[in-house]
Amino acid sequence: MAVTARKREEPRAQGGIGQFLRDVYEELRKVVWPTGGELYRYTLVVIVTVIILGVFIGGTDYFLAEAAKRTLYNNGAH
Repeated sequence: MAVTARKREEPRAQGGIGQFLRDVYEELRKVVWPTGGELYRYTLVVIVTVIILGVFIGGTDYFLAEAAKRTLYNNGAH
């Protein structure tokens, strides 16, 4: 008994770019946009988080570089 595989038909895009843009517009109408106060708070949270992480990564980099200099270069003297 021979088994033949049937090719599954792919769904075709209909409507082109116009339909796509209409669908995007409809989806954006469903979005719950943040209020001005929420947007301000979220922006502050992001800025403060970036500053904290920047200070942490910069500080870690500085202390590890100093430790490497002292260890590898005999207390900084060449």
